[in-house]
Amino acid sequence: MVFATPNEITPKIKDFRFMKAQRLFLLLASFLGANFAILAQSTAFNAEVWTLNDCVEKALEYNYTVRQAANNVWASKSDALPALGAMLPQVSGSAGNAWNSGLTIDPVTNEVRFNNLATANGGLGFGMTLFDGFASFNAWRQAKVNILAAQYQLDNTRNTVALNAASQYLAVLLAMEAEKVAGEQLKVSQSMQRRAEQLVAAGATPANELYQMEAQLARDEQRLLTASNQSKLAYLALSQTMGVHQGNYALADMKDSEFNERPMVISIRPEAIFTSAVEKQPGVLAAQARMEGAMLGIKVAQARRMPRLTVNGQLGTSYSNLAREITGYASAVVPVGYWDNAGTQVPVYAEYQVPVTQSMTLQDQVYQNQRRYVGLNLTIPLFNGFQVQNGITRSRVNALNAELQYQQERDNFEQSVARSHADATASWLQYEAATKSLAAAQKAMDDANVRRTEGMMTIYDYNSVQNTYLSAVSDVLRAKYDAQFKAYILKFYFQNPLVKYGSPNE
Repeated sequence: MVFATPNEITPKIKDFRFMKAQRLFLLLASFLGANFAILAQSTAFNAEVWTLNDCVEKALEYNYTVRQAANNVWASKSDALPALGAMLPQVSGSAGNAWNSGLTIDPVTNEVRFNNLATANGGLGFGMTLFDGFASFNAWRQAKVNILAAQYQLDNTRNTVALNAASQYLAVLLAMEAEKVAGEQLKVSQSMQRRAEQLVAAGATPANELYQMEAQLARDEQRLLTASNQSKLAYLALSQTMGVHQGNYALADMKDSEFNERPMVISIRPEAIFTSAVEKQPGVLAAQARMEGAMLGIKVAQARRMPRLTVNGQLGTSYSNLAREITGYASAVVPVGYWDNAGTQVPVYAEYQVPVTQSMTLQDQVYQNQRRYVGLNLTIPLFNGFQVQNGITRSRVNALNAELQYQQERDNFEQSVARSHADATASWLQYEAATKSLAAAQKAMDDANVRRTEGMMTIYDYNSVQNTYLSAVSDVLRAKYDAQFKAYILKFYFQNPLVKYGSPNE
């Protein structure tokens, strides 16, 4: 092995110290100062900086499933209105006009006529159910419960979309940091490659080490290209989730303090988290509301066995263009017979009061031709081919299925909490282990840089240490954001911030 002279070693150590300081600065900027880089990027491209909460809110506004769930709430509210109206009086109005010719009966005077006749009629009718076994009342209560179920389902859908948006948000940050680390490592390899060229030119190292350094540089370029593609794909997925175009925004990094301290929610037992959060989960509440609605459906079905009492009435009038009214009487003497006076017929006259009539006006006919009607109807179901019994049976089956669905939702949530707690704990431990591994790999890398600069390490050994270091950096990045997201899910279950506080970042 050819060793460098003291005069050569001194500038090597200076270059190494400079590269080491540069490297450490880039690492700190990558892990602790990502916000400043993102803010600078947003200033350069004139884009807004969006936090996790901003991305979640935009995803909720854009998501089609959320909007469909909101429409279902609207439809449920619309169904509740006629359910309430079924308990109120039903009022209707009617009007009609007819023209008749030929033989017809005047509906106003009941006279048989053989001429043209024009008639009109109008009226108001009402009906109301006085008693139906409380079927209408329970149907209205069921409609109100269905509104709650639809609202809870909307909240559950929003929670799912919020978690998905948070996952994609963290995926973008992970990809961006991986790209920064790859770019930083490429700069280090470029510096080492230039140094290797100088050493080969000076005859201090063999040419094959320069070839190995060039191969390592090519691998680092490939790694940077892969990381850049992953960053673009993650950014595209988040943009599509929010329904916005790429380039219109930049992402704000998470607070670094969140990665330095163990999340308090991990120290809480899963049973305590489940007990505290189960009554706030929209999925469980929606299943509970559907179960209550199914129980009311049984009461509605059973009410069909009860008697039904209704009241109805009508107010109507009519008009005929041939109707006449008596305005007075006139005296008239007319022969009524004769008597025989010795064979001579002598007429007999009598005086009569003949009515004098005139056509009735529309106003008079509307008032005088009024018809009023009020009636009570009682319907008692005796036998209907087992239709009522079948309806009751099916309602009970629906109630049993709704109860099973409710129990299943509770069990699923309990399992989700236990699984999320275990995942969050394991992810945080893995992050701590990866951090320790990175610290050890960092020391090994620093030592390798010194030994490589001084010519005391072959390029093969150096590449092995470098690959171990890059693997440790990659593991820390993945564990960092995986632990953050798993803890976020657990906090989400425990506090349910989207429903209670309106912000998944609180």
